[in-house]
Amino acid sequence: MGRLNWLLLVVMTAAGGFLVSPYFAKGLFIGGLIANISFILLKKNITRVLSGPLHSAKGRFLIMYYIRLTVLALILFFLVKYKAIHFGGLVVGLSTVVISIGTMVAGAARKVALTAKEAS
Repeated sequence: MGRLNWLLLVVMTAAGGFLVSPYFAKGLFIGGLIANISFILLKKNITRVLSGPLHSAKGRFLIMYYIRLTVLALILFFLVKYKAIHFGGLVVGLSTVVISIGTMVAGAARKVALTAKEAS
């Protein structure tokens, strides 16, 4: 899924630059970069929590979660406040992880549907 996130980011950035504008593509790229890095850090933290005893790791996970969320909010605040990037591109870029999750779920649902159809 990580590869799909990055591939989707590259394709969407190129398409945004070609179809809309380089300024939009910059916003899209930065939004996607933020979303992908946040996703990687969340995955790392969840893996760490699930690999050990839950009681001791739960508090640390929540602390790291809120720290990451606060840093993300500050970055987005300053990007939007100082109009450093295209807001629409930023929003589209932030949704790259959601789009890749939807793509993966749709592919899995299709496989299940085809398997169920063959079984009946």
